[in-house]
Amino acid sequence: MNVFHNLDRQNNGVLTIEIEQQDFAGKVEKALLDYRKRANIPGFRIGMAPMGMIKKQYEGPVRTDEVNKILQDGLFKYLESEKLEILGQPLPIANTVDFSDPKFQVQFEIGVAPKFDLAISEKVKLPYHKIKIDNATIDEEMLNLRNRYGKMTEVNEVGQEDILFGDFVETDKRGNHLENGIKKEGKIGIKSISDKRTRKSALSLKIGETIALSASKSFVDDFDFFQVLGFDEDEKGSTLGFFELRLKTIYHVEPALVGKDLFDKVFGEGSINSEEEFRDKIKEDIQGLYDRDSDIHFFNTVTEHLMKIKMNLPVDFMKKWISKQGENPPSISEINEQWEQTEKAMRWQLIESKLQRDHNIQVNKEDLLSYAVKMVKTRMSQYGQMMDDKEAEKMALGVLENREQAEQLSDQLLQDKMLEFFKGSFSLKMVDTSYANFLKLLKKAKK
Repeated sequence: MNVFHNLDRQNNGVLTIEIEQQDFAGKVEKALLDYRKRANIPGFRIGMAPMGMIKKQYEGPVRTDEVNKILQDGLFKYLESEKLEILGQPLPIANTVDFSDPKFQVQFEIGVAPKFDLAISEKVKLPYHKIKIDNATIDEEMLNLRNRYGKMTEVNEVGQEDILFGDFVETDKRGNHLENGIKKEGKIGIKSISDKRTRKSALSLKIGETIALSASKSFVDDFDFFQVLGFDEDEKGSTLGFFELRLKTIYHVEPALVGKDLFDKVFGEGSINSEEEFRDKIKEDIQGLYDRDSDIHFFNTVTEHLMKIKMNLPVDFMKKWISKQGENPPSISEINEQWEQTEKAMRWQLIESKLQRDHNIQVNKEDLLSYAVKMVKTRMSQYGQMMDDKEAEKMALGVLENREQAEQLSDQLLQDKMLEFFKGSFSLKMVDTSYANFLKLLKKAKK
């Protein structure tokens, strides 16, 4: 058996396997002898049928089976010995082959992962935007917590600190209700409305009256309208983002007093003993969220930098391979329409794989369990419940039994490990910024 391949400049290629009868003749003969021993043919005792009859009935299928085994084995061993990292799976080239010929060849189309170098160096400077906290932000979060744990009463007139509860009905841009449009019951705070005209209308709203809202234009930047109203991903993807709110109830919140009762409700009994400690803890939690946002932005900055690396993808092969996947494979025209996004995903997958191989960035079971324990303890602390390591580990093991959640946590941990590697491998140009300016930066990047 002889195996070889050829590649073009874009890493599209053909892999050829040349086979001779002597490569499998002995195995075919042995298999036929085994068939003869077991064959139950009328007129002959078991194992005594003429070999010519056995060959006539079984030789063709047996030869085909043995050739397929040789092909799979030869293909695997060749890819391993040549260290060829193929993309997708080899595609057999249609050709009339007679397996009874003394010598024949079978060919496959292949796409080989390109060779490339990662542009990782301390000489490369990348911006890291560090979000700073001011006292106004801490004051605002203190008030939010006081409102969350405050006393809620129904009132007849809308005030600056009040909450509107009612039915949200999807409309078109002109405010007309959409047939089969999305309907949600929920509440929004007056403070979350940033559009001056909408805010003015909301403050004069009476029970039973309506107001038009735009999910993208009516609210402050960090207000997630869809999350607040409990939209799932399908609903978010299908809506135009225009809604009418019919007011059912106006809620006024009397903020909770700053004291031990509030401290215990927010951070757990006995963990905070003074207003100063309360403010420090709030600052710590906000800074943690800000740092996470900064890290994600830096990770995306590195991603953009690495995605500029030139690599010759086997585009022709990959498009053909994709067109043959699944029960209802996409057409070439459909593949071409989505190719820009598909190619980006492929490029990043190759970069990510190379990072993991070259720099030993891996996730093992112990790492994953420790990460899950930390996640459980953090989430429970948000509800004012403190857990010891033993309790948290028991809950974490339960979370990891769910395959989807385990994979999600594994992906998050891998990204965290890659982030730490990036921080230590590039030179960071620190840029101090406010949260408001940081949001503007993100908004600009999305355009």
